[in-house]
Amino acid sequence: MKRVELEKLPRKTLIELAKVYSRNWQSLDGNWFGLVEAEFGLETAVRLDLKSWEKQAILEAKRIKKVLNLDKGGLSSVLTVLSFMTWQLASPLFEIEEESPEKVVFYYTRCAIHESRNMQGKPLFPCKTMKLGLLSSIARVVEPRAVVRCLNCPPDPHQEGFWCKWELKLG
Repeated sequence: MKRVELEKLPRKTLIELAKVYSRNWQSLDGNWFGLVEAEFGLETAVRLDLKSWEKQAILEAKRIKKVLNLDKGGLSSVLTVLSFMTWQLASPLFEIEEESPEKVVFYYTRCAIHESRNMQGKPLFPCKTMKLGLLSSIARVVEPRAVVRCLNCPPDPHQEGFWCKWELKLG
């Protein structure tokens, strides 16, 4: 599969994506503040963050799927939607290690969040649970048969060559 690049999309599609991303971030902001207001407190911060990002991922995936006319589903469509998520545009795109119509293994060689934390001398953020929920939510919106499995992600021991690695299969 050749990855779809933002720069190569038609002008009309780029305009629609810009509108979608604007709505996505507005939705994220509204979801976050609603959750914080309803359940304020430090000890629930991680749980609230998970809820907010999962909601946002579903909204974004549905909107992107619609704009790109990805109604056929399949793992290729999941990867396409994942390529255009707002948070993905702020980080280097994933690499594909293995691909077939029934299974894809992909990984991220760089992670802006962890790189920033390293520069600040902060410990790794244990993002495995959050990222698994996020990727699973996105995958189910695009392809209901899709199952995501974490192969390695913090707090797992860091592996040379990537920050996190994921398997996407048709279940």
